Amino acid sequence: MAIFGRMTARQRLRRATRESLTIPAFSSPVDCTPWVTGGLWPAELSTVTDETATLAEYLKDDLQRITRSANDELRTIKLAGMPDFTRQAEEARVIDAARARAARRVESTIRQLHAVRAAPVERERPPDAESPYGADLEKTQIIPVVADVEAPDVAAPEVDAEVAADLDDLEKTQIIPVVADVEAPGVAAPAAGAEVAAEDDEPETAEGRHRAFADDDADAAPAPPPEPTEPREVPAAPVTAAARESDDERLRRLLAFVVHQEPRLNWAIGDRPDGTTVLVTDFAHGWIPPDIAIPEGVRLLEPERRTGKVAALLGETRQAVTYAPGDSLGRLDDFAETTASVQPRELPTVDDLGWELSQATHWRDGLPRMVHTVARAAAAGTGVVEEEIDLLRVHLDTARYQLLIQYPDVDPALFLNCLLLAATEAAVTGDPVAANYHVAWFQKLSAP
Repeated sequence: MAIFGRMTARQRLRRATRESLTIPAFSSPVDCTPWVTGGLWPAELSTVTDETATLAEYLKDDLQRITRSANDELRTIKLAGMPDFTRQAEEARVIDAARARAARRVESTIRQLHAVRAAPVERERPPDAESPYGADLEKTQIIPVVADVEAPDVAAPEVDAEVAADLDDLEKTQIIPVVADVEAPGVAAPAAGAEVAAEDDEPETAEGRHRAFADDDADAAPAPPPEPTEPREVPAAPVTAAARESDDERLRRLLAFVVHQEPRLNWAIGDRPDGTTVLVTDFAHGWIPPDIAIPEGVRLLEPERRTGKVAALLGETRQAVTYAPGDSLGRLDDFAETTASVQPRELPTVDDLGWELSQATHWRDGLPRMVHTVARAAAAGTGVVEEEIDLLRVHLDTARYQLLIQYPDVDPALFLNCLLLAATEAAVTGDPVAANYHVAWFQKLSAP
């Protein structure tokens, strides 16, 4: 039994070995990080300080974004089913482009770091600071004002007339030398008789002066409290980044919002005479792919067959900013935050959108059969399993990537299929505005 048991174990081991050799190994996830960012991190940011912490964080996020974008493209290439030679060439192109973008981003950060170190830093005063010398001087200014104002008002009613007269004499005695010291330099030595006359006139004059000073002090006593509040009103209303932003900076910020998502296309943005801000690209007659978020407050081109450069597609503008692959838009981290919106993709509603989409995807050449099935389910309002949606997105990413490879010249049939894929994906995920946008483009460009 022992020999039989050992032979059976050996047979099982050999069978398991043969099965392991016939079953392909699981493919590891695509990661081109070493080839894209390897050796690019600047030595100036090796040691993070308070001065470089923000720049290092921004650079790290941007490099990770570039790497993720390259990994997504490599994953799409892997699923496209290309021949090995073509696939390797495309993978090398994607990695080289991502490496170049990462290098330009590092150079921009180094220039920004040198500019920050060279420029003097103006530190803002805290909102509660009333003077540039600190809080102790503030208290020193406020305490005497309270003491001078409150003390005479409380003590005055309790003094009798005789005591008040004595106090007046004492006050006169205290103030007369001060007046005499001021007046003495400008007066020559008087005679003895003049001194007696001066003594007779002096009390009345001194009393008048004392009363004038007392009246001035009484009027000026309430004045100091508002003075410390004046510096507080200045930092209470800080100027936001959007308020400091010029028209050119606003256009560059909006343009950078889409350029960071797809830097391989030509872009342009400008303000037209009627006050509207228009965003255009020369990719596929001006159509914006579904994976690109549009900033709020801009308009897109309506469906139409058009060719030419982005500046010509933009039309007449008061001010415009253009971008070509490889251009630098500068550092835009200090500008106001940009919000994405679906409103720019709004177009006149297509009548019976679900039925039009179902008919357009029915038995169309080059379009997977499952697209029509998903389109019918979206039109009927029935649920679609997540696996089918993921497969639909794979077909959409593949078609979009093939269009980008053909850019600036695209295959019309492939472009129309990409429009239907984008419309179906938007319809099944509950985005009627985007679905209407892509179907409107399909109807306009498919018409004879």
